Amino acid sequence: MNIYITLDYELFLGRNTGSVERCLIEPMNELYAIAKKYNIIFTLFVDAAYLYALKKFNYNNQIKNDYDNVCIHLQQLKKLGHEIQLHIHPQWFYVHWDGKWILPQQYYKLSDLPDNDVGELFKTSKEILEETVQGKVIAFRAGGFSTQPTSLLKELFLANDIQIDSSVYPHGFYNSDYQRYDYLNAPEKDIYRFDSDICIEDRQGPFIELPVSGYKVSPVFYWRYVFSRLAKSKKHLLYGNGNAVPLNNDSIVERLIKKTNGLVSIDGLKISYLNAALKANMNSGSNHFCIIGHPKLATPYSLKKLESFCKNIPIKCSFSSISSVLS
Repeated sequence: MNIYITLDYELFLGRNTGSVERCLIEPMNELYAIAKKYNIIFTLFVDAAYLYALKKFNYNNQIKNDYDNVCIHLQQLKKLGHEIQLHIHPQWFYVHWDGKWILPQQYYKLSDLPDNDVGELFKTSKEILEETVQGKVIAFRAGGFSTQPTSLLKELFLANDIQIDSSVYPHGFYNSDYQRYDYLNAPEKDIYRFDSDICIEDRQGPFIELPVSGYKVSPVFYWRYVFSRLAKSKKHLLYGNGNAVPLNNDSIVERLIKKTNGLVSIDGLKISYLNAALKANMNSGSNHFCIIGHPKLATPYSLKKLESFCKNIPIKCSFSSISSVLS
């Protein structure tokens, strides 16, 4: 089985976006130390729309310093062998700076943007990212997993030579004021091709979908999560220092009362079911196990558990980068 550890390299998207040092550089360096020890290649999905904003506002000394630090950091990670791919949160295209970033949440999804803006954002963000790391970008993950309608995504992919997507997850569904996706009828496969509908397999399709692996999560997990946050234990404190966009109330209640379809993740307490998820996916005959993570959501607990996971993976498993699916 191929194991992919994919990291969304981004700030928070709520009232406080957090700092480059706390959300990106410090936790990523801790993650890199583990990768180096166990010869792991991370795939970083870099929020290139954030790079777009940094470049646009770099007349401000604080923003210019952040831009320089992020670029140097990404260049170092690329030289160390990690893979850099494209991630976009469109809010950054319309962001305002008022001593802190003010993000307009009505532009949470690519499909929220006017036609003349969405193409420019996608193309320019990809170009800035490729220029930064001096390398070609061929894979994409949608901000908030919101890829639909796929007809828009297809146009953007074809125009910008994107060959791989990794935004879907099994039986995923979410509908809020900002974020929206429906993968309830997506193929129950660990990899497949698609064309005009990301939820329909097309063996001749021009794009490859490598879904984030899924796992049925018990409400017991979410109760543990609530109590860990209330207890404010040091081992569960986030590296990141920002705020996320709140979940809708229906989603919170559902997770607390019944099993729900979750993502396989290394974020915080979610890493506690990583080994069980790997075993379940292996038993189902999967050949690809795609894990998601966010440096900003790393904790001392999750880093310790990740090192244990990497040290003890089954002999039949090996770590891969996402571009390897093309070979």
